[in-house]
Amino acid sequence: MPKRHYLNRFVRDMKDWTEQYVDFMHYTVPLRAPKLGYEFPASYIGQYGVFEAVRHIYQSSPALKHLVSEDGAELHVSKKYFSTDTEKAI
Repeated sequence: MPKRHYLNRFVRDMKDWTEQYVDFMHYTVPLRAPKLGYEFPASYIGQYGVFEAVRHIYQSSPALKHLVSEDGAELHVSKKYFSTDTEKAI
């Protein structure tokens, strides 16, 4: 199964069995509640959620990481091929 990133408001309700369906969570409300030492793999992205999520996906891909600037402040995306590039990266 391909890697699946999920964008949601909360990560506090994610259980360990959820990792069968979702590999990584990007969340916008900073509430975490670990259960018995388990913490779901996630990253808090705050108000700039979509930018942070796409940047993480592009930086994780060897084929697309050159599209992120050195300091991570700029992200070069294609209007025409954005969805295709993102699917390749994921």
